[in-house]
Amino acid sequence: MTSESESSVAEPTPNPSNPQSVTPLENNLLTITGHKFNGNNYNQWSHSVMIFIYGKGKDDYITGTAISPEESSARYRMWKAENHMVMSWLLNSMTIKMGENFMYYQIAKEIWDATRETYSNKDNTSAIFEIKGFYMT
Repeated sequence: MTSESESSVAEPTPNPSNPQSVTPLENNLLTITGHKFNGNNYNQWSHSVMIFIYGKGKDDYITGTAISPEESSARYRMWKAENHMVMSWLLNSMTIKMGENFMYYQIAKEIWDATRETYSNKDNTSAIFEIKGFYMT
C-alpha cells in the first residue's frame, strides 16, 4: 500500500510566479456560486460570480480589458484558453435551461453583457421611479 506522498498521481499546483494561474482540477471542481442563475436572480448571481471571477484575477475577461490578440500572436493561445475557462465558469453557474441561451457566444464578455442587458433592472430603475412618481401625483 502506498502512502499519499508516494502516490503516482501528482497534484497539479498553481504557478507561484503567477498568482492568477489556475490548475486543471481547479477549473473542474470549484463551485462558482450557490446562486445558480435561473432568470429571476440576476442580482444575487452576478454579484456572487463577480466575487469568484475577481478572486481568480480573470475579471478582465468580463470587463473587456482582456482583448483578443491576433491569432498569429504567441499570446493568442493563452488568451483563448483563459477566455473559454471564464465562459465555462459563467455557463456552469447557470441552470441548464439558462445556459443553453448563452452557450454559443464567442467571448466571456458577450455572455456577461447579454445576461446584464436581458435580466438586470439597474438601467430601468430611474424609469420605474419616474413612472411611480407620475402615477402617485
